[in-house]
Amino acid sequence: MLETLRSAGLRFGRHARIALFVVLLASVVACGEEVEGPAPPEPGPPAVYTVTDAGGRHSCGATETGAAFCWGAGESGRLGRGNEQPSLQPVRAASSRTLVQVTAGVGHTCAVDEDGVALCWGEGEDGRLGTGALQDRATPALVGGSITFAQVSAGGNHSCGVDSDGLGYCWGDGDLGQLGNGLVTDRTTPALVDDQLRFREISAGRFHSCGLTRDDAALCWGSAEFGQLGTGNTNSRLVPTIVVDGLTFIQVSAGSEHTCGVTTDNEVFCWGAGSFGRLGTGNTIDRLRPQQVSERLENLEWNQVSAGELHTCGVTVDGAAYCWGAGESGRLGTGNEFDRLEPAAVLGGLEFTRVSAGVSHTCGVTTDGAAFCWGLGEEGQLGTGTPVTRLAPTRVLSS
Repeated sequence: MLETLRSAGLRFGRHARIALFVVLLASVVACGEEVEGPAPPEPGPPAVYTVTDAGGRHSCGATETGAAFCWGAGESGRLGRGNEQPSLQPVRAASSRTLVQVTAGVGHTCAVDEDGVALCWGEGEDGRLGTGALQDRATPALVGGSITFAQVSAGGNHSCGVDSDGLGYCWGDGDLGQLGNGLVTDRTTPALVDDQLRFREISAGRFHSCGLTRDDAALCWGSAEFGQLGTGNTNSRLVPTIVVDGLTFIQVSAGSEHTCGVTTDNEVFCWGAGSFGRLGTGNTIDRLRPQQVSERLENLEWNQVSAGELHTCGVTVDGAAYCWGAGESGRLGTGNEFDRLEPAAVLGGLEFTRVSAGVSHTCGVTTDGAAFCWGLGEEGQLGTGTPVTRLAPTRVLSS
């Protein structure tokens, strides 16, 4: 159709072409069918990713060369490219630093460089960027406090991180206690969680946070409306509170209204909201304490898990990816839009090192450093060069 219009003497800019294309696809995508779009741009040399992260309507990844790339919706500068323009394929964040980790939240992004300096960009409301101000930032901005970080996590309206000594810090929206400092006030710079606790990692969810201590204990704080803190009740907590049942973990992930973790025995447990089957327990029941993901698939040993908005994904020790929960828009990567109450294998036979479940899409990195995304793609959050929903893993384009 574009060629027909061009032959009539009409010319279209890039964004006009994308808008017209989206209109033409709307009826098909709305029905949940995977469709083929126009040929994507010619890729450059393939980037080798060390990590990717699926956020709300954008995604980001860090490469082995220390560059951070983002793609998808660009509002508030969340792609870090200096403006609010969206992108259907990866664009490099405007930083000359060597970035070793990047994390995509709902409307903002954070990263850590090789020297432990944390930077954030995108939506600044509630102080979630940690810069000491509330302004949006379209390029990476230094997080305040002169803290040397080992890890950071961008959540819904807040962010958290762990410094080189294992101390936990959170900043941003604190209305529900998700900062873990005993208060319900916002913080525009990092606030110490607890000076007695030493963490290996902290995961910032939508309205709660969870951390893994150096002795393998999982603690959570913030909203407990659906039992997502794993404390056995729905009482919100302003400070880190131990997850019940004495389990020990190697990794923990806070989602929107649920939490999952991998135990030291390589089993996955989830707790919180169970709607759509996001806990993987074979039903849609909320759980106030950790519940093991279905063992119907025998002999699975898990290495990593990621709790998203309405779905969860994980990787086994042999690199196989599985997803469960809401299947709308193909976010489970199973080739259809069916909800799954138990882990379902992601199509393609790819071998992953980790996966990340976002709001309506999922991304992952394979053992050879390739980035793949699947699910809702209408805003370019899959990085495939077209605004097309994908029901199975599709490779992210090179920049």
